[in-house]
Amino acid sequence: MTQAELGERSGVAKTAISMYETGSREPGADVFLSLLDAAGCRVSVSRFSEEESRRGRVLSDLLLLAAELPHRWPGDHIRFPSGVWRG
Repeated sequence: MTQAELGERSGVAKTAISMYETGSREPGADVFLSLLDAAGCRVSVSRFSEEESRRGRVLSDLLLLAAELPHRWPGDHIRFPSGVWRG
C-alpha cells in the first residue's frame, strides 16, 4: 500500500505518514490506531490475571522504594566517628 492510499483510508496526510516512516515524527495514539485500522491490522489487549496485576504492583512498589534508598558509589566505605571503634 502506498503512502497516498494509506492516507486516503486513514484520513492522515501523506506527508505525516512519510515523517512517521522516516522516524522524524511519531504519531499519537489516535493516529496510530487509525493507521493500523486503515492497514487492516487489529490490536488486541490481553488482560492480566489478578495475581499478575498484584505482582506488577508489588514490583512497582519495590522499585519506587529502591529509588529512595541512599546510594553509595563503588569504593565508598561507611565511615564511623573515630571514637566509635577502638582497637
